[in-house]
Amino acid sequence: MKKKELLIITILLAISLGGIALFYGLNATDQPLSVRVSRAGEVLATLPLSQEYSETFKDASGTNTLVISNGQARMTEADCPDQICVKARGISSPGETIVCLPHKLIVEIVTGDK
Repeated sequence: MKKKELLIITILLAISLGGIALFYGLNATDQPLSVRVSRAGEVLATLPLSQEYSETFKDASGTNTLVISNGQARMTEADCPDQICVKARGISSPGETIVCLPHKLIVEIVTGDK
């Protein structure tokens, strides 16, 4: 390799690493994370992700049990036929969601207490 090629590779690598660091730095947040639970567009609850919590959400379409523990929100029980929401992994980052389509229930992580 020639010196110029090595210099160009080094510069491109530095720019790439700087871009990654900037991206993650801008996406970091000081605001606390919350779990927002909504059904058919209506917000049912906004709960802090940092506190242990369990609640069962019921309506005519069925029931879902949400558990918040260890900084994650999980759907532990549901009486829907497919159980996709129960099989979903726990969520803990802004923008992540758990959806129960038969019950029209959406659980999402948001910043602050929006």
